[in-house]
Amino acid sequence: MELKHVLLTGFEPFGTPLPSDNRSWEAVRQLAGERIVVGSTTVLCHCFELPVSYDPVSELVPRLHLGECFSMVIHCGAGTAGSVRLEQLAHRTDYVKPGSKGKSDLPAGNCVSNYPTPDELCTTVDVERLRSALKSKGWSSVEASSDAGRYLCEFTYYTSLAEALTTYAGRRIAPPKTLFVHVPPLARDPYEDVELAEIVRDIIRIMAE
Repeated sequence: MELKHVLLTGFEPFGTPLPSDNRSWEAVRQLAGERIVVGSTTVLCHCFELPVSYDPVSELVPRLHLGECFSMVIHCGAGTAGSVRLEQLAHRTDYVKPGSKGKSDLPAGNCVSNYPTPDELCTTVDVERLRSALKSKGWSSVEASSDAGRYLCEFTYYTSLAEALTTYAGRRIAPPKTLFVHVPPLARDPYEDVELAEIVRDIIRIMAE
């Protein structure tokens, strides 16, 4: 049986007052070390919690990509109420909302730097096919999105897409399918944490087909 690796990330709690958890990490951490069987392939889940801060993300995300030969990378973050959103693209510039460390917590030049990539990067994942497949599994509150928010979520997404385009070629490794998933920030709106984890499992199963 072929073994593949998926990188999964969620974010730490952030905001004022500081909440006790972040639903993106609560969903992702349930899959830590899990092996998901898809036909003749086993997908091993590697889960990491990301800080809500630009410089650490700039350093950590590229380092995580070097950890394994990932065939898939799925980042999760807290989004808007009512639905799970599958993000289709990310931008390099206009990151003006400070991270969790305060007003000075901004990326240099308000952008993702260090990559010779276009200002807009799109995922190679067929998001519409993925959305339809998830709906056929009973996950009715799943939508495609072209607005990842111009905050740490989109900053992370662009960094990861740029990594997939640039560094994997130098390692002579096929670039991973990379996706960002926004989950609703509040419990039971409309899914519990355990249901969000199952949605992520289904995303992995569909992407691994």
